[in-house]
Amino acid sequence: MILFETTESVIEVLWDIVLAIYIVRIAFAYFLLNFLSGLALVYLSSHHLTPVIQLTTPQSELVLVPFLLLSSIIWARFTILYYEVPRVGGFRLVAGATALVFLAGASLFVTTPILYLEGLAGWIWETDKKAGLAFGALLVAYTLMMAIQMGFEHNGEMGVGEGPTTTSHGHEKKSIVAAVPTVTLVKNNSKVKMQ
Repeated sequence: MILFETTESVIEVLWDIVLAIYIVRIAFAYFLLNFLSGLALVYLSSHHLTPVIQLTTPQSELVLVPFLLLSSIIWARFTILYYEVPRVGGFRLVAGATALVFLAGASLFVTTPILYLEGLAGWIWETDKKAGLAFGALLVAYTLMMAIQMGFEHNGEMGVGEGPTTTSHGHEKKSIVAAVPTVTLVKNNSKVKMQ
């Protein structure tokens, strides 16, 4: 028994919803890994566990930039491999932009209130312009990092099972029609038939 008529537009909408959830999941994982790494780095530097004690505030902020960039590179690569993110530039840019939205929200709703509670509200506006530009460039790199890494990945010409562009399901060489089973609705008998 068919409960409702399925049209192509319904399938397209459902596919778009699934794709959006997939992008949000990838972006949230990328954001969370970077945010927690950044919190750990800032904690270590602010509690004098790193050798930035004799530096002024702008210099100590600039010392963190390479470590945060390295963290972004590592976690972008991990996210790409773990979630098998496809080599589609637009897809990776949207995931990076969504991760940036998560990062901005966390900074606004988590980090800023903590600074106010600790009595460090003035620190937000004391940032040196060079450090501000460096962190702005870091945010741009953070957003583009998954797309940038496409330039360092090979094209998958080595074959199935070799290299980072292969997937665990083994459908790399198949067309989309051969890889995804199709469903045919038969109106006469009210049965659904899988091909």
